[in-house]
Amino acid sequence: MRLAIIGIGPTALYTLKALIDEAPPSHVVLFEAGVRAGPGTPFSDLHNSGDALANIAGVELPPLMETLNQWACRQPARRLEAWGIAGEAGNDRAFFPRVALGAYFADQLRLMLARPGRHVITLRQRAKVTDVIARADGTVLRWHSHGQDHEEVFDRLVIATGYSTPRRKVDVPGASEIRQASKVGVLGSSLSAIDVAVDLARRNGRFESDGARLRYAADRDWHVTLLSRSGLLPEADFWFPHPPEPLDLFTDAALARIVSGQDGDLDRAFDLFARQLRALDPAYAEAIGLDQADADSFADRHFARRMASDPFAWAVRDLADARRSHRTKRAEAWRYALLRMHEPFGRIVPLLSKRDLGRFERGLKRCFTDNYAAVPHLSIRRLLAMHEAGVLAVKRLGDSYELTREEQGWRIRSAGRDLRFDAMADARGQQALGLPDFPFPTLRLQLCAHAVAHHRDGNEGLPPNSGANGYSLDPCDPALSRIHCLALPFLLKRHPFIQGLVESAAMAQASVAVMLKPADQHVGRDDLEAMIARLCDDTIVFCGSSGVFTIPRAPSPGGEAAVQP
Repeated sequence: MRLAIIGIGPTALYTLKALIDEAPPSHVVLFEAGVRAGPGTPFSDLHNSGDALANIAGVELPPLMETLNQWACRQPARRLEAWGIAGEAGNDRAFFPRVALGAYFADQLRLMLARPGRHVITLRQRAKVTDVIARADGTVLRWHSHGQDHEEVFDRLVIATGYSTPRRKVDVPGASEIRQASKVGVLGSSLSAIDVAVDLARRNGRFESDGARLRYAADRDWHVTLLSRSGLLPEADFWFPHPPEPLDLFTDAALARIVSGQDGDLDRAFDLFARQLRALDPAYAEAIGLDQADADSFADRHFARRMASDPFAWAVRDLADARRSHRTKRAEAWRYALLRMHEPFGRIVPLLSKRDLGRFERGLKRCFTDNYAAVPHLSIRRLLAMHEAGVLAVKRLGDSYELTREEQGWRIRSAGRDLRFDAMADARGQQALGLPDFPFPTLRLQLCAHAVAHHRDGNEGLPPNSGANGYSLDPCDPALSRIHCLALPFLLKRHPFIQGLVESAAMAQASVAVMLKPADQHVGRDDLEAMIARLCDDTIVFCGSSGVFTIPRAPSPGGEAAVQP
């Protein structure tokens, strides 16, 4: 098997590891457009300062050739000192800087290249893939490197291009353009936004520690404001048992019995969710009035006390609670319950109706995201030090705001007030993208035509059931079934909880399992009947060498069936 992987970040590395461990002898070609393969954008030293912390510890990170902490323990002391983790190398609950994880991934790639097993692995750096063409006899890749264009055909393709920038009405720059400004606004208040604020703090002053307390001293007059819809700061990382304990009520099997892809699935799932939450933490259920809540109102009840509090006063109390949980090795029952329930909930989101999906995004999704995106304690301590020094604020924008660029800076109108900044940075994290944003022009055309033919909204990204099929573009199409898309932006709409390294490893395993499935297992009786029904009832998309065509089954208004390119 000749297999190509585009984009050599962590997801690609987990895919390569699964191939090395499980696949028959193959030739794997790795395409990386940049100068460094392995770290990917989130962990690259080109995109992160040394102060930017990852929010996954070694205990959770799926290992490659070795665990993160095994790797850290064999690093030179001066390297650990430079990363600020001297004495923490063997602590599998410690949070390392993003650049340290980037170095780990780069080293793991080197080890895999040095120990390919029965495989041939070719790494092509500074090789930008410019187009992908799905054909029944193989997938064509066109790529550019060192001034020359090339074309190759592969049996399988994995697209692991990672993060992408969505098209927005107002183009907000990244952090590099804001470092000399005196009054800075940062869109977002999650860990990415904290990293931007801390980077600015380092460039305009210094953090000083007297042991238990962290202070900030500014070298000049400057200020940064974190701007988000809710105006909340993320909560601090809390201790929990790993691996997580199983649930007894809110299980995949129980959800399968009540979720059918129809309106109302969300309500039935919420009823089960509430039963489980009430059983695990009756005091919390009583405190928020869980008996009076539904799928649409639960989030407001969950966040009510936080929304009514000063965000920094809440952060002080929450940090103390989080430290206590690590010291005593005990998790608050409701926090631990939400953490465990987000994964089964994530597995039913692809099945929800469009109406239920919108309700989920406005409500419950916010609770789960806030819970599993808890941040390192040092990040919260830095924010508190900056606020105490008078250089940091948090503002709530609400659900509707207007952002405009003016001659002298930026202006945000929200809830009847104006906020003005010299510079602005966008740290809202990855947004879900649709098929019109797909990076390869011919494949983009094929996917958009395929979506139209099957009456799907291409703006929602890839098909909802792609995860069940190893993230292949279409398991029943001889051309598209060869391509597995693990690019997060095009999966996020229906897979909202995949932005993590645990999920990257799981997606890689699922894709490789489908690649290795014997051909005769692909077509069972049910599959065959579904294919026949498709041929009888659906529009067909032909992805041949001469182009992409749709053939409507129904006659056109003029009385003849039309063939449309």
